[in-house]
Amino acid sequence: MFETIALLLILGLATFDLWVGVANDAVNFLNSAFGSRVARRRLIMIIATIGILLGAFTSSGLMEVARRGVFDPSFFTNVDGTIILTSILALYLGVMAADVLLLDLFNTFGLPTSTTVSIVSELVGASIAVALWTTPGGFREALAVINTGPVLGIYTAIFLSVITAFVSAAGIMWLVRILYGFDLKESFPRWGWLWTGVSFSAMAYFVLFKGLQGAALLGEETMTMLREQIALILVGVFVLSSAFALGLRQRPRTVVGVIVLTGTGALSMAFAGNDLVNFIGPSVAAFQAVLVEGVDLSGRVPTPPWALLAAGIIMAVALTRSRKARRVTDTEIRLAAQSHTRQRFRDSKLGTSIATWGYSGFLLAKRLTPRRIREHIETQTAPPPPDPQDPPYDLLRASVNLTVAALLISIGTANRLPLSTTYITFMAAMGASFGDRTWTLTDGGQRVTGIMVVLGGWLLTGLIAAAVAFVMASLIVLTGAAGLPIVAVLVAVGMWRLGRVHRPEPEHG
Repeated sequence: MFETIALLLILGLATFDLWVGVANDAVNFLNSAFGSRVARRRLIMIIATIGILLGAFTSSGLMEVARRGVFDPSFFTNVDGTIILTSILALYLGVMAADVLLLDLFNTFGLPTSTTVSIVSELVGASIAVALWTTPGGFREALAVINTGPVLGIYTAIFLSVITAFVSAAGIMWLVRILYGFDLKESFPRWGWLWTGVSFSAMAYFVLFKGLQGAALLGEETMTMLREQIALILVGVFVLSSAFALGLRQRPRTVVGVIVLTGTGALSMAFAGNDLVNFIGPSVAAFQAVLVEGVDLSGRVPTPPWALLAAGIIMAVALTRSRKARRVTDTEIRLAAQSHTRQRFRDSKLGTSIATWGYSGFLLAKRLTPRRIREHIETQTAPPPPDPQDPPYDLLRASVNLTVAALLISIGTANRLPLSTTYITFMAAMGASFGDRTWTLTDGGQRVTGIMVVLGGWLLTGLIAAAVAFVMASLIVLTGAAGLPIVAVLVAVGMWRLGRVHRPEPEHG
């Protein structure tokens, strides 16, 4: 009876988790398209929806190593190797309940957060709780359930990706703006083929190493062949896309718009193909622990194709219907927008100080640059007079956002480095806005404060996620079947209260 009720509750939580998860991660693949107003909202959503469904269809359905390597499953098995169902179900229920509440909390206040950090932290908190109440050794022995090395490696790699994404995007945006300026009609006929070739090559690399990573539809032999021929494939993509840009060199907005829409589709496909399984992975593991005899939770936990397709449909519906997804996306768009856009965050002393130091460093570098070079750079990179009717940023910057994010994510994936797509896409957008000279002394402090709020939220994510998962899992372990309706009520009340929090509707998108 306990197992049946627990599985039904997990199934319901998985559905809600998909809904709130896509609302937060939508910022990863929608912000550039919405921020540049590359097309009507309807067309952008259609492309993102197709990407999600295609990603779900081509997904391998395997939980990532980061999720499987968090805890030692031997703590929750009997001497004969069979799984202790009450322990493992309590663990995964604690994870799912905490994830739904945490993501909905951040969505309500329009703050993007890392779903990677949240799920790993929840596994840490829930597994410690179950080990604490089911083993005789106390808290010290319970801590041994955590694979400390892999967990610290995940957090360290994600932290470093924040710095890498910001610096890389700022530098590339600055160089791209020097080459093309703000008037694409003048510069694009000569040099448009170069950036188009680079962008599409980065997208192709991204799709191969992230979007189709381990895709069951293609098979391992096909993926191996594609990896072996990656250099030839990228050269071919570069040549074809460059020819496309040369053929339409008098229509730069069309070419760059295609780059942005292609990048939007690629990111949404990769998100569904790799990240959605992390939302339903704990649920699948729980079901297999109950229904599949002898399943090894420390090994590969495959997700059935029908479950992936159903998850993709739920996420596609959530993407088009969730108002909170628009709030999260709007936060990033405002922080990366041109100076005429009103910021959501108030100034702070620390934010103003950091912005002032950055501006002073910019002025020093400007004085040390030879006059001719300085004048050319100034001509190319000086932002045009602000116009309230313009989009938050232009198509060229939107293409840089997507290209840098795709390249960094694919490099990390190819080298098997744990990363957060939200961290990388957000910081790439922030770095590109900084490199595009949109930060001024007037609003620089507000932007820095906003970034610190988001980063601080990510740091709190780990602590809150682990604590809530610990409490939820402890409740189930200590009360047994009686704790299941209590957890259900707590989640329902939490989402209801968050749903009543009034937030102003976003202006962008």
